[in-house]
Amino acid sequence: MRGVEEAAPGRRRNSEMQINMTPLIDCVFLLLIFFMIATTFAPMPGIRVKLPPPGTPPPGQKDQQQLILRISDPEPGIPDGAMVLNDNLISMGELLGSFQRATLKQKEMLIIQSGRDVWHDQIVRIMDLAKRADIKKIGFAMVAR
Repeated sequence: MRGVEEAAPGRRRNSEMQINMTPLIDCVFLLLIFFMIATTFAPMPGIRVKLPPPGTPPPGQKDQQQLILRISDPEPGIPDGAMVLNDNLISMGELLGSFQRATLKQKEMLIIQSGRDVWHDQIVRIMDLAKRADIKKIGFAMVAR
């Protein structure tokens, strides 16, 4: 009888168990590639907005020669909030016509004053309508609480 330590002729001895590193290295390289691609996205350019400090405009600054659109916060029954264009209550459907009927002096700038809870979607739609009506500049003001 042969001993346990002896190998049969033509047979190799069992060597130590080894872990196959190939799948592990593949996974590490895939993760590395994923993170390299995911972190190289360029930041999307956005709209630069400079908000003035909250407060009311100084007396005498209110001029009928500019368009001022005030938007209140949404309430139940009024999802877009009440909109007032130069002291006249107006709806979203009437805005484009009002912007187009404005004088050239008024079309120089539209000032949008809105509450904090007004949806950005509504502001962007208003900006779209203003650009379609050839309004040159759009300014933003915050309604003081």
